[in-house]
Amino acid sequence: MLNDTALCVEMLNNSLEKRNLRPISVNEYRRKFLFPIKTFYESVGFDFAHEPFEITNEEFHSGFEKNFKKLALQPDALSSIKKLNEKKVTQSILSATVQRKLVDQVKYFGLDAFLNNIVGISNTPSGFGKEYEGKELLLNVLIPKEETIIVGDSMLDFSVSQSLGIDCALIYNGHNNMERLTATGSETFPNIKSFYTWLTN
Repeated sequence: MLNDTALCVEMLNNSLEKRNLRPISVNEYRRKFLFPIKTFYESVGFDFAHEPFEITNEEFHSGFEKNFKKLALQPDALSSIKKLNEKKVTQSILSATVQRKLVDQVKYFGLDAFLNNIVGISNTPSGFGKEYEGKELLLNVLIPKEETIIVGDSMLDFSVSQSLGIDCALIYNGHNNMERLTATGSETFPNIKSFYTWLTN
């Protein structure tokens, strides 16, 4: 939902530059971004044999939290959510963001009035909690899996959909590039508007 790729790259590059490591471009980020985050960080040059991963991870999340209010939603995100809400479609957010921070972000962007569930992870962001939280969410919404789809912009969203046994749609203007997302075999779209058109036709 958030148009946050550029901010994520900026926060990452701040940490890289502090360690005299080469900064990365948005294109390189989209080619390499993956979970677990520690593995991704190592792929762009961090050496956690010499400092704890938690230091870099906290730098990123602290910087993101200070700056997320500068962000906008993805184009057509809010209008699509509103229209689906009017159609009585059950909508939930499932995120690897810590629950309390996720609730704050959702409220700030005015999405909470149109969502049935807001589900983050309970502990420090690591990339290992989203599948568990997703399984709990499916139990709570009581919607058949064949009538459920997860929409995301990363390989993590695809792996979560596989773990949950539900369909997946991927949008490639976010955290991973088109080549990686289309290789999953999922339905892929350039933006939220094109996804909404496909979903409602």
